[in-house]
Amino acid sequence: MVDGLTIYEVGPRDGLQGLDFIIPTAQKIELIQLLYDAGLTNIEVGSFVNPRVMPTMADSDLVFANISHIDGQFGVLIPNQHGLIRAKQVGVTHFNIFFSPSDEFNHRNLGRVQSEVIDHYWDMLKGVPRENVRVYISCAFGCPFMGSISDNDLSYSLQQADLLGGTIVLCDTVGKATPELVESALMLTESMNANIALHLHYGDGDRHQMLRNIETAWDYGVRQFDSSIGGLGGCPLTLGSGHNLATEDLVAWCEDEGIDCGVSTDNLKSVLSFIKRLEPMEVYS
Repeated sequence: MVDGLTIYEVGPRDGLQGLDFIIPTAQKIELIQLLYDAGLTNIEVGSFVNPRVMPTMADSDLVFANISHIDGQFGVLIPNQHGLIRAKQVGVTHFNIFFSPSDEFNHRNLGRVQSEVIDHYWDMLKGVPRENVRVYISCAFGCPFMGSISDNDLSYSLQQADLLGGTIVLCDTVGKATPELVESALMLTESMNANIALHLHYGDGDRHQMLRNIETAWDYGVRQFDSSIGGLGGCPLTLGSGHNLATEDLVAWCEDEGIDCGVSTDNLKSVLSFIKRLEPMEVYS
């Protein structure tokens, strides 16, 4: 058994926020506990965004307060200073931020161009240890508004991310990643001090294409992958982005390759059964 792949489970945040109904707080807490019991100890558990913009995440403070006693590493998505303050008030210590080489994406999602977003994060993260920050590079393999991303633009974003956080996550926001694009992007990370991770979507590709992307990244030295139980989620603000890489698919790949990821497919059965029984609290439009 080869040691070394780390799964960063994003189902409780990225997965659930993509649903067209709101999950009750108690079910979110139970989901996180089941994931942890299955062996997943690195979990994104919520998002401290404006509740009017993302009502599915309005209870992230309550969720974190009820799982903070568990001995895991629980991160939350933080888009701005107000969200950071709210998160710190309930004891959050690990933060996920995002920006893109595409200023159209930045403007639509953060209301700022990239240089303004980066300046804001520098001010916002003062006093937060760099190793506690995951920087998500959205649209690393293409933008739904601007098309392909140039190596120069991606390289600049990577350099800024390397200064802000201890982990850089290359995101397939549009679901267009191929082994060739994955390798090309990873070549630009060779001088980075941060750990490199991948956040993949199924998009237009089938499961076989996804596994080829994983294999390419693994062979290049990537040892951290985001995934979402049941393939829940994607990018709710990006049409056609496809579903997240399913945790069970990633674990199955690890088992086939003899790679230890700390989780087994058998351990995931209770979680997969649970998400099939999720019940909406209320429907929103």
